[in-house]
Amino acid sequence: MTLFSESSKSGPALVSFGAIESLAGVFHPHAIEIQDFPHYSLLIDVRSASEYEDDHIPGAVRLDPPNGSAGPLTSGPGAATPMAHEVSMPVLAPALAAAVAPVRPDQVILVYCGRGGLVSAPVAQVLRRRGWTVDVLLGGWINYRRWVQAGLEVLPRMVQFRVIVSTLGTEGARVLRALRSQGHQVLDLETLAGAQRIALARSSRDQPAQAWFESQLLKALREIDPALPVWVADTGPMLGAITLPGAMNDALAIAPAAEMQAGIAARASAWAEDEALCADADTLIGVVTSLGPTPADELTTRWRDLASHGLPSVLLSSLLGDHLDPIYRQLRTDRASRQRVLPPLVSASLDHDALAKAVSDWLAPAAAHGSRIAT
Repeated sequence: MTLFSESSKSGPALVSFGAIESLAGVFHPHAIEIQDFPHYSLLIDVRSASEYEDDHIPGAVRLDPPNGSAGPLTSGPGAATPMAHEVSMPVLAPALAAAVAPVRPDQVILVYCGRGGLVSAPVAQVLRRRGWTVDVLLGGWINYRRWVQAGLEVLPRMVQFRVIVSTLGTEGARVLRALRSQGHQVLDLETLAGAQRIALARSSRDQPAQAWFESQLLKALREIDPALPVWVADTGPMLGAITLPGAMNDALAIAPAAEMQAGIAARASAWAEDEALCADADTLIGVVTSLGPTPADELTTRWRDLASHGLPSVLLSSLLGDHLDPIYRQLRTDRASRQRVLPPLVSASLDHDALAKAVSDWLAPAAAHGSRIAT
């Protein structure tokens, strides 16, 4: 068995995308009658601060929405009436002037609002009269959200996902960094969602809004080269308080999976580096024992004894091997039954250089056979 051969048993044959360099060419915002976002030198969001915080087009800057048809778009003499800009061309309000100042006349601006264009159209009109080329998102924010939802149903089905299996999110993150350093495509869902599996010192308050996660995820998917695989860390349908889109969850649940294998001491050492709570043994034991099934009393007693005797590495190894690993294996039983098993990634250490070398050796057989997946 090789890492990269495809079997008809693993699902339908992949679509050939020919010369397409990224999925941006497959799913384009032409559907909402605008150019692709990199086409614009400036994206202006004129919704409220709370709406912007909840979600916005990645890269957009927010300006306060106008109060009325002219609102704060202009200031100075002649700006008192809504139609003053048509007569006297008053100076732009400072915030708008600063935002558009770097934009050359041959570049394009996109403006959008949450009211179907009623707020963004006056902004565009003022800027056009001063010489800028401006597009407006017709239909406003609701059209953008519909486009995002449609993309998240379509694009995950076009990606060759490969899943890295590991108990801790920090372990998966280390493998993804090593893969990225070797030039492979990586999608770090846990970073996008602001939540890692068994990240004990963090809470859902650190997470973005669901809508902002979805916008970032769609942007990441559109940047993928569909001819090459994309490595992800194993995850279930929930990332903390974030819900993974249905098509994405379905795609990962049947994607080929490779287990990261390292010695328990190496894993415990890496966990101590990555998890701040590992420095407080008593608190760590309390939090870990609250995860999933309650450990046997004798196991908890042993952990308390190890903590009292100052044996942190032995304690961490037991917490992992005797408790967290079995919980994780049980949680992924359903996914594991549907995923084709790839050869394991074996490394003596989870340090970056060692993992990068292990990844290189692991993928070398595919590269030697000219597999595009390994390049």
